[in-house]
Amino acid sequence: MALEYLADIIKGHERELTAQATLWVTAGTFILPVDGLTHTYLQRSCEAVNTAELRFIPTYGQPPEFSEDLHEKLSVLSQIIYFENFLFLACDGAEPVMTARIEKEFRYELQVRPSSL
Repeated sequence: MALEYLADIIKGHERELTAQATLWVTAGTFILPVDGLTHTYLQRSCEAVNTAELRFIPTYGQPPEFSEDLHEKLSVLSQIIYFENFLFLACDGAEPVMTARIEKEFRYELQVRPSSL
């Protein structure tokens, strides 16, 4: 049942939902290792993000008001970057190139600074 629902999400046109669903399958494969699924679903997450051109900040206009929905979208993007780098560093995975666009945006365009204590 769950796999059929996941297949329907992946075949659908909601790229944000596809990125989120495939990301959580990726996360699940760290807990319950299944050969080949981690890389497959991480790749599907990255493809959904890149196909929909999802970004941390909009290309024009004011950034949207912070909300729970926006937080969820930004969390998916940052987790995809994390997982691709984790697989490269800790699991002998491929060099992280699928998330290069959003990682560049995160590092250089978002300009998050540490708060002073």
